[in-house]
Amino acid sequence: MELIQKFDDFRENILEMRRYEKNFIYFKDTGSLNETIFYFFRIEDFSRELAKDVIRVVGVDKFSKFQNDLKDYKTILDQNMRRVKTGKAELNVERIRTKGKKMVDFANELIITKRHRIQKAINRIGIIPLVFLVSFIVFVILILQLISKGILKPVALMQQATEEAAKGTFKPIVYESEREDEVTHLIETFNEMAKQLETKQEQLLQSRKMASIGTLTSGIAHELNNPLNNISLTAESLMEEFTEMTTAEASEMMMEILAQADRAGQVVKNLLEFSRTERPLLLELRIDDVLDRTMKLIKNQIMVTGIHLKRENRKDLPPIKGRSQDLQQAFINILLNSIQAMKDLSGENIITIRTGPGPDGYIRIDFSDTGIGIKPEDMKHIFDPFYTTKPVGRGTGLGLSLVYGIIRTHGGYVEVKSEINVGTTFSIYLPYVETEEKEADHAA
Repeated sequence: MELIQKFDDFRENILEMRRYEKNFIYFKDTGSLNETIFYFFRIEDFSRELAKDVIRVVGVDKFSKFQNDLKDYKTILDQNMRRVKTGKAELNVERIRTKGKKMVDFANELIITKRHRIQKAINRIGIIPLVFLVSFIVFVILILQLISKGILKPVALMQQATEEAAKGTFKPIVYESEREDEVTHLIETFNEMAKQLETKQEQLLQSRKMASIGTLTSGIAHELNNPLNNISLTAESLMEEFTEMTTAEASEMMMEILAQADRAGQVVKNLLEFSRTERPLLLELRIDDVLDRTMKLIKNQIMVTGIHLKRENRKDLPPIKGRSQDLQQAFINILLNSIQAMKDLSGENIITIRTGPGPDGYIRIDFSDTGIGIKPEDMKHIFDPFYTTKPVGRGTGLGLSLVYGIIRTHGGYVEVKSEINVGTTFSIYLPYVETEEKEADHAA
């Protein structure tokens, strides 16, 4: 219905153009000619805006013919404009009217065709209640037949046995039937399953415990490995180059070691607080400052892999409220994912960090890479704990789940866009703090 309104506006513009066209023809009024040209340009804009919808309604051939008529009409207007200004020749009235009429006919056909389609859709919708009624009657008949064949009793037995199984009690269902049907086979299968579960329950529980412990252990190792590697690399550099360093350079590297040790301690603290739900104490922060500190923490990995890092920062962004160390951890996990996605690729690999305004009340931070991308079937699982697409030993699936938890704790959210063999963009939205000036505007 919105589209038919646009088509009506399209036709009204053509009719207005033709009204001024007549004034121009009869009175040779240049003002009317200017109005005609004005509406002509509006018609051109409409045709570009509605091109896809028009083609869908009347087809590409008719739309192309209309475009040609539109161009011819403009050419004729230009020619007649020169004739009026020079006064050397008569206006080509017939050609103007012919082309104008074709455009009006096209607009009318477009609206009629669209209305006809809408009417057909309404007619189809009218069939739905009848189909629903017939389906409902058939459904009721089938249900009555199933009930009459004795489904209620075995279903009740199955429900009771399932509830017992959920409590850890695996008892077989005692059910006697004079015929072999699907319900009987289902009960027999359930009894066999209950027998097997009862036999292997202890081994299953033990294996699950071991798997959980192994996954958690590898996850802790994954989260602690990065700051420990940074400490190791920085300490080795300090030992090798200490005699050639100035006091300031040595002090900076020592501060880097302390920062990485603090980061490792924060990881342990995060793991200890993983099951807690209370909201942490949030302080006012500038997102650029948080990103600067993050870059210092991860610069060694970026230098070693040869990845080019680009920053596109907006300097006028309002402050946010958050915990700097938590946000750094979230940003680092995203950047490490990007590094892994480009680690084995040839050519120029780029990570782009871009900050800017988001939706009302939020700022936006984009992390874009030129890596291998994320498959569509994996996209819906990327924030699940312990879900990973990396080979064994290269990932545990904890990184992005922690990102999700940290950003949600800060009142924000995460969006991901990815294209295979093109790259991935993680967009983080964090609520900003209202400045005094904005608060005064709201109050006013």
